[in-house]
Amino acid sequence: MTGLHRTPLTTSQKTQCAVKALAGQEVHGTISAISREFGISRPTVYEARNTVDEMLREHFEQEECAYRPVLVEVDEAQLERAVVALRVEGVNAIRPIEGLLPILYPGVRVSYGKIQSILVQAEGRAKAFNGKADLSPIKNSALDEMFSQGDPVLAGVDLASGYLFGLELREGRSGEDWAEVLAQAKAQGLDLSVVVKDAAKGIATGVRTVFPEAEQRDDCFHVLYELNKVRRQLEQRAYGAIGREEDVEKALGKIRAKDQTRRLRQKRKIARTRGECQQAIARFDAFEAASAQVREALAYVDLNTGELRSAGQVQHLLAQAAQVLAGIDAPGCGKLAGYLTNRAPGLSLATAALNKQLRELTTAYPESVVSLACLIWRLVSECKERSAYCQRHENQRLLAGAYARLQALLGSSSRTDTLLDTVKGLLGRRYRASSAIEGFNAALRPYLYVHKGVTQNFLELFRAHYNLRTRRWGRHKGTSAHECLTGIPVEDWLSLLGYPPSSTLH
Repeated sequence: MTGLHRTPLTTSQKTQCAVKALAGQEVHGTISAISREFGISRPTVYEARNTVDEMLREHFEQEECAYRPVLVEVDEAQLERAVVALRVEGVNAIRPIEGLLPILYPGVRVSYGKIQSILVQAEGRAKAFNGKADLSPIKNSALDEMFSQGDPVLAGVDLASGYLFGLELREGRSGEDWAEVLAQAKAQGLDLSVVVKDAAKGIATGVRTVFPEAEQRDDCFHVLYELNKVRRQLEQRAYGAIGREEDVEKALGKIRAKDQTRRLRQKRKIARTRGECQQAIARFDAFEAASAQVREALAYVDLNTGELRSAGQVQHLLAQAAQVLAGIDAPGCGKLAGYLTNRAPGLSLATAALNKQLRELTTAYPESVVSLACLIWRLVSECKERSAYCQRHENQRLLAGAYARLQALLGSSSRTDTLLDTVKGLLGRRYRASSAIEGFNAALRPYLYVHKGVTQNFLELFRAHYNLRTRRWGRHKGTSAHECLTGIPVEDWLSLLGYPPSSTLH
């Protein structure tokens, strides 16, 4: 019941009032005009409009959600299509597929051998499809390796499109193994100029063998992962020391005042525990400072000075952080310091390449303006992070000031937007992390667990599906990797593998 029910308006007038409010909701002044016309308050008009809108929405949404019956005759084509889809759309071995088919299609039962033969055929078609792919557009890649029952699975992903250009089950992961995988892709046109990788020596050797001119960048993902892993350990130790200090202090309160001997021993224990607690907190604080410096080193612009960061500055900051980590007496810190020292040159390459591209913009813009545009994008990123309210508020204030300053320097909004869009595009292609390959690893890992080991033929089918499927999130949402690489939309990935929809749909 709305406020209209308490007015002297007739039913037709109430209906006319609500319909007018809904129909004219986009026109300025509609609510006020209706209020004067019918002699009712504005809140009553708003309430009537919202009620009618909700009623209509519920009505039409119910109609849209109603399912129309679709009759499917399960012929051979439909059966094959279902089996192949169940194999890779869900994490299914052959036995679960055998059990699912009678549920999906009542009365249809297919033997294990029949399902296996269908999948063998699909894997062969997928292998042929993968072998025909033109990999020449791929210039920047991420390489990584996983393990299936102890056997390495070597994979390569295009950083621009997310296209999986290599997926091989090997007996080893040496430089020779990687060289063979990359050489096979090279025969299909692959010509890498940038490779993002972890510290695996086999990857580095394989890339040098097949693509000697390619720049090998170290992946910042693994650096941050290792930092977080040691950080959690130090944090737990610090909290544990705090808890022990509280426990011994509480125990002192339970000792009688006349028992001076026990109280003295307990006070000595408190002093010792307090010292251990302070040391644990100091180690954690030192590690936090070093971690913050590592993250700052990986940034492309100095947040305090607004200057573009050079490769030399990156290496210097990483070396300082490694020195601090080496001085922390805690498990994992020394190893992490050595890892940072060894990886510093490779970690600085992405910044060096970006810095070179940004310097090229100085032919059209002053260097200070380019630096300011970079600072704006970093502040945008900082504002999106889950930081403390006071810090987020300060970053928002700085962002507003930087944007106003940029507009004042360039003199027009169009030039400002053009520069910001250009810088954003360069930042999106700096390729310093192997997020694409890590995302792929997350997609493949459940299959490795469920299948208790995979074959190369299954990997061919999985690779085809991974490249042809429509992605549901991320910057390439709504497209497939195949479409991003070739420009050809994929309507139905099964049709491309020779399994079109059945013609017996009614």
